[in-house]
Amino acid sequence: MGALISIEQSAFAEWVRVSAIGYPLMITSHAIGMAVMVGLAFAVSVRVIGLWRDISYSALNRFWGLAWAGFGINFLSGAALFTTRATSYVEGVPFLVKLAFIFAGVVTAALLQGAVTRDAPGWGNSAPPKIKVLALLSIASWASAVIAGRLIAYV
Repeated sequence: MGALISIEQSAFAEWVRVSAIGYPLMITSHAIGMAVMVGLAFAVSVRVIGLWRDISYSALNRFWGLAWAGFGINFLSGAALFTTRATSYVEGVPFLVKLAFIFAGVVTAALLQGAVTRDAPGWGNSAPPKIKVLALLSIASWASAVIAGRLIAYV
């Protein structure tokens, strides 16, 4: 716990916690990064499941770079927010659950990206059932991460 206390007492954590710019900038960046990553992962997943058939897989495939940029913004801003209350976050179940769902979301997004990039040209207009299950897991993982993240403030 000593390392976490040191993180909380850092000048950067203090800036995020109390400055008029730090916290609003980080929480706004976190929301934007989350919206981009989760929104684009959701869009690709919905297409893989079988909706929006008029949108080609290759059209959606172009957005993975933007999605990962959103994740990067979310990761960095989340790390900054973490510094403000590191010990209480690590001791809280919602934060740990959120991290688990983020990990699942990242894994499913990476697997979907690989499948869509590599295999989608051979799918025609419908993805294989196991890829559809992966897309459903992606949606569930990201939705659960968002919910768990919101619960951190209340539980």
